[in-house]
Amino acid sequence: MSENETVIWNQFRNGDKEAFSTLFKSTSDRLYRYGMKFTDDDELVKDCIQDLFLKLYRHRTELPEIEHALFYLFKMLKNILIDALRHRERFVYLPPQELPFHVEFVLERDDDTEADEEIRERFEQVIALLSERQKEAIYLRYQAEMSYEEISQLLGINYQSARNLIHRAIEKIRSTMDLNTFLSLLY
Repeated sequence: MSENETVIWNQFRNGDKEAFSTLFKSTSDRLYRYGMKFTDDDELVKDCIQDLFLKLYRHRTELPEIEHALFYLFKMLKNILIDALRHRERFVYLPPQELPFHVEFVLERDDDTEADEEIRERFEQVIALLSERQKEAIYLRYQAEMSYEEISQLLGINYQSARNLIHRAIEKIRSTMDLNTFLSLLY
């Protein structure tokens, strides 16, 4: 999240209604993409994002002053999603580390060549090698551009564990394909 969005966060906390609207517009797409990594239930993710913003608005005067608002919103959304999934599954305990994390292959070229199919196969091989936590950590680091500290907090692990998790994931990726190619295809 940019510095501007952090300023918007603080304006919202101080009662600026336009800032609330701007915060929603600037983060909702990223929140939606992140939420869809945990479930394929489009409506559930949309409902959880709506719940998140309702909670934010109701408790705006109690919200902390934070440096990285997107991290805070990701963490809130993940907790709301976990609660919703637990409720939907009739209160079956669902530990956060066992929450599935779905990634997709996105190739932005229109031509369907054999080379593209080979790249897709390698991408799928890499995905099969990675644990759910590694997929999420890589996504947070390279797609959401979060720091190791933020990732450790979001995953509920210590800082060094977050670094190790990402390092091991990168080693697995490099064993099958070029890291930059993988990251450019990750959605």
